[in-house]
Amino acid sequence: MFKAYIFTILLAVFSFNSLAQNHNFAQKTIDTLASSAFYGRGYVKDGDKKAAIFISKFYSNTGLKPFKNSSYLYPFSFPVNTFPSKCEVKIDGKTLVPGVDYIVNPGCPSIRKKLIIQSISDHKSYPEKRKRTALLYDTSYKLEKQELASAGNFNLKIHLQKKLTWSVATSKDSRSGIEILKTSFPVNSKKIKVKIISKMVNHDAFNVIGYIEGTEIKDTFIVLTAHYDHLGMMGKTIFPGANDNASGVAMMMDMAKYFSKNPCKYSIAFIAFAGEEPGLIGSKSYTDIPWAELPLGKIKFLINLDLMGSGEKGMAVVNATIFPDYFNKLQQANGNAEKKYLTGFKSRGKAANSDHYWFVERGVKGFFFYLMGDYNHYHDIGDNTKNLRLGEFYDKSFLLIRDFILLI
Repeated sequence: MFKAYIFTILLAVFSFNSLAQNHNFAQKTIDTLASSAFYGRGYVKDGDKKAAIFISKFYSNTGLKPFKNSSYLYPFSFPVNTFPSKCEVKIDGKTLVPGVDYIVNPGCPSIRKKLIIQSISDHKSYPEKRKRTALLYDTSYKLEKQELASAGNFNLKIHLQKKLTWSVATSKDSRSGIEILKTSFPVNSKKIKVKIISKMVNHDAFNVIGYIEGTEIKDTFIVLTAHYDHLGMMGKTIFPGANDNASGVAMMMDMAKYFSKNPCKYSIAFIAFAGEEPGLIGSKSYTDIPWAELPLGKIKFLINLDLMGSGEKGMAVVNATIFPDYFNKLQQANGNAEKKYLTGFKSRGKAANSDHYWFVERGVKGFFFYLMGDYNHYHDIGDNTKNLRLGEFYDKSFLLIRDFILLI
């Protein structure tokens, strides 16, 4: 009896230490990918390419095998609007802070102007002379596309927002535009000075792909995916992307560490996608032209990981209603009422909100997991490693996903 008690204590200590190692590895990975050295993993200063090299070196050091031509890199390209120079906005002589007070519309063309601010309350209040005008729209007024097209020759569109949420564009807008935080906009402002330089580029990117051979069924794959790209830079302002999606990449790499030492009967492939933020471009490129060694028909199940930094409110499961048998296995892996990894799941249907989408559209079964909690930073400069520090739910989510894989 005493020996059994000691064994139980040792097992608990071993499990705790193993979790601590996972936790520390994941935090270090997030800290690295979201650091200023990777420039927001975007399209200025080769930020995403630096991340691709970092991940491919990890694959090699961890013993993952490459599929094609002894390379982990799957190349593709796409157009993207970039902001390589410092952005400047002044209102009545007050300099606004980029990322804090304002963001530039992702498709904004270049503009260097001093303008008069004209507030717009409805479609009848456009000024007759607009050549030196910036049109100001409050959050309560929604501008229609056809209305904008007929608005005439104004120079700049300004929207006041309650929260600044940036994104990426693959084309230029017809008009320059910025979004200003409502609380940062001086009351009764009259003049604005803007200097925004944008540049369309044809951007070369890489999906990073490796695999661990199964012990029994080597030509059938479970696939874990996570996008490593983020928004990059708006001028000199970096959007670090700690939760979105350095956290998902860290979880995927953590899984690769585990299964490299504990292979399961199926082979497991790991795909770090680029080009997710501009519109799921990396995953679409792969599903359009998959490698012969990893065809879509050989994928037994796909798990896409994004936003893995919280979890205190459970996990959302996209496609749970589409694949109920697998959702039942996930619930089984989560444990019984007395001992659960996570508090529960948000069961969702089909959604084109991450890289799982194109695979499922082409007949591959798969889930998209993202954790839910109190972390509120999304597509803003606050999504950084100062704000994102992993807690116990990272460890519990790791064990849940691991156990789910073993049940597939």
